[in-house]
Amino acid sequence: MMINYYRNTKEGEKMKISVLSDIHGNLTALEVVIEYSMNQGIEYFIIAGDHISDCPHPNEVLNRISKLKGWIIRGNREEYIFRTIDDTTVDWNKYRQLDSMVWTRDELESHNIEFIRKLSDQETIQIQDFDSIRVVHGSTEDIYEHLYPHKEDRLVEILNNIDEKVLICGHTHQQWSKFINGKLVLNPGSVGGHFNKETSAEFSILSWSNDEWTVEHHKVKYDIDRLEKDFQMKGLYHKGGIWSRIVVQSLKEGVNRNIEFIEMANRNAKKLGYSSYKYIPNDVWRITEQQWNNKRDKIIEDS
Repeated sequence: MMINYYRNTKEGEKMKISVLSDIHGNLTALEVVIEYSMNQGIEYFIIAGDHISDCPHPNEVLNRISKLKGWIIRGNREEYIFRTIDDTTVDWNKYRQLDSMVWTRDELESHNIEFIRKLSDQETIQIQDFDSIRVVHGSTEDIYEHLYPHKEDRLVEILNNIDEKVLICGHTHQQWSKFINGKLVLNPGSVGGHFNKETSAEFSILSWSNDEWTVEHHKVKYDIDRLEKDFQMKGLYHKGGIWSRIVVQSLKEGVNRNIEFIEMANRNAKKLGYSSYKYIPNDVWRITEQQWNNKRDKIIEDS
């Protein structure tokens, strides 16, 4: 879908756009990023999907971003939510792995479900006669694909198949940018699921000046202790179980501990003889949770 946009810019004036992705229901981080952006005089935002799930503010985040000026697409987490709503052949409450996702689904207000259903999985943005921008979550071909700066052959392949001079992607929670054959690829990192070995929300600022787009990457601190209190107050710590506790741990450490937990669970499933499964079996989940808690207790004892 092509979105044309006209802004009356004075000669020599820069246009700046804040580029966000992967908020994951983290309103505490989002508000700090928006405030920082607006203090820089930025009025327009590009938001590249995964607005909800994992953190306790799905409605608040969607209410906030829906009122911003700019462009928004959906990500794979929105796709997951659609699946839990639309596929009635699965008992989504059955799997402990999905407890946090089910909590998000049940929390969503009807107008916000309608809002995310209307979002496209990618957009092309044309602002006046500036170089056009393609916005995706994963890649132009697959919302679940991970694009990385070191996999340049794949980036070249994708860039050769689009007309736009700028490609914005998300999904990996890794902040980076790269110029390839006169085109700019950028990932703003993650606002709400940052794994940068810091406790900082990530985003980027895209600027048009001297007939080209340039990018600056930013990190801003926010109150993770306040976010953790919201996990408790809104019941996500209780409903989301070990997954939600590890989300908070990951944000505090700046390391993706949830992936470590899933990898541990998959190893346990193999040991227990599971060869094929779509979602981690509950007995495997319980064993892995016990192992994880024992591991954390040992670290605390040794510290």
